[in-house]
Amino acid sequence: MSSRDLAAFLAEAAAIVGEHHVSADPAELERLSTATFATPGRVLGRVRPGSVAELRQLLRRATVPLYPVSGGKNWGLGSKAPPRDAVLLDLGRLNRIVAFDEELATVTVEPGVTFRQLYEFLRQRGSRLFAATTGGSPDGSVVANALERGDGSGPNGDRALHLAALEVVLPTGELVHTGFDRFENASCAALHRFGVGPALDGLFTQSNLGVVTRATIWLSPLPRFLGAVRFSIERDEQLGPLLDAIRRLRLDGTLRSAVGVWNDYRVLSVAERHPGPLPLSRQAVAQRVGQRWFGLASVYAGSRKLGEAAVDHVEAELRPHVSWLETRVASGDPRAGQELFPTDDPAFAFLQGVPHEQSLRSLYFRKPGALPSDLDPDRDRVGALWVCAALPLRGPVIARAAASIESVMHEHGFDPLLVLLCHTERTLQLLPMIVFDRDEPGADARALGCHEALVAGLALEGHLPQRLALPAMQSLPAPRDDFAAVLERLKRALDPAGVLAPGRYAPSWEPAEVTSTDRGSRSAAGSASGGR
Repeated sequence: MSSRDLAAFLAEAAAIVGEHHVSADPAELERLSTATFATPGRVLGRVRPGSVAELRQLLRRATVPLYPVSGGKNWGLGSKAPPRDAVLLDLGRLNRIVAFDEELATVTVEPGVTFRQLYEFLRQRGSRLFAATTGGSPDGSVVANALERGDGSGPNGDRALHLAALEVVLPTGELVHTGFDRFENASCAALHRFGVGPALDGLFTQSNLGVVTRATIWLSPLPRFLGAVRFSIERDEQLGPLLDAIRRLRLDGTLRSAVGVWNDYRVLSVAERHPGPLPLSRQAVAQRVGQRWFGLASVYAGSRKLGEAAVDHVEAELRPHVSWLETRVASGDPRAGQELFPTDDPAFAFLQGVPHEQSLRSLYFRKPGALPSDLDPDRDRVGALWVCAALPLRGPVIARAAASIESVMHEHGFDPLLVLLCHTERTLQLLPMIVFDRDEPGADARALGCHEALVAGLALEGHLPQRLALPAMQSLPAPRDDFAAVLERLKRALDPAGVLAPGRYAPSWEPAEVTSTDRGSRSAAGSASGGR
């Protein structure tokens, strides 16, 4: 890409979205290129469309790589930084809550809508519903997190499975609606994921095949009974049997939401700043924390009678395998803003869909100085890198993998902050987090080396990442079938000029130089789809 091409596109973009929504300011571009680890790509410009029509024009006319972001708060995975040099396509102005159905528990939102904004929307209406929230920033994008297959709270915590009616702009400028939403006045457009015929929804999760500009999120009723079961174990030998018991509770339907288990390092990282030296020894952590692993399970029920029976079953299954267990229950007729449990406790807030920032304290564990009142890890040069591996929910398998990860992280000089998230009835997300201070000489390189070692070591055991941080985008093993070839053909068909998020999830390929003929055909494709 030449500087002339870049300047020409930014000038065209300014004519489409307005000059004050386009920036090439070096200081701003440097800030937008900054993540919580060293990144290979630079932001070359920033464009903020304010409508789908503007976005379609931008994509039709693009002759330079574009990298769409919504909130850019996925700290530890990439923030706003592109995997390769690109113009940032900032969707933050597309921030409307388009439709809401209290009776059928749906809300339709644009990608700029944040968890904080959605919760406030529900609170103002005294809604009896809640949205699955995350342990990340309250200002993260609801749609983007779901498209990245992020996890959340409550029965709808597997967030990508509770999306419908995507509106997608393709790199050609064409507009696509998924499921029944492609038909005018379809009564089940927001209620049925797949509609009729081939389902395209999955093409636009963790991909660079299109820009999602609207999606319907399925909400959950606030439970009339909520039980929070906290537990801990003292020894690593207890971990495998505990996880097997959790699997049984997930499979039999008693537990309908994710169960989290945190090691002592991760619990310490939320409670206080790093006491030194680096990394902390097992003995030092044990003296401060006491227990080895900590967990939280939640029981959601429509009545107290049902909930109490479920809690009894959970306690009976877990007690033989834990060192300590405590249950708190509450029942009533909750509404958003009037939840069953007080939301000043971060765990209770999370279970009831109330966004909070408490978990973000972990990212600052090794950053010296006072914790800022407004947490912004990119600005504060906090170092953080996630690995997001999927494992079968078998206790011994997970216990071995966790022990190996902790050893590798210690060898690389990092405290092994580890989360085990029993995400579904059959799988677990193993989530080591590398935290460091980016101002320490050589820390970025050491963190990237540790991240690479973790991903490679897990892959050798067959445990592949279910979500990729930027440094791991090219780290997956070769598929054993024709998946890569088919995906490349799809990418070439939907993005013939190769302008949308090159290097993100899809195979790498270099399109031919974009010509005026290419642009003309792409513009015609956009017109053929109605020009909306």
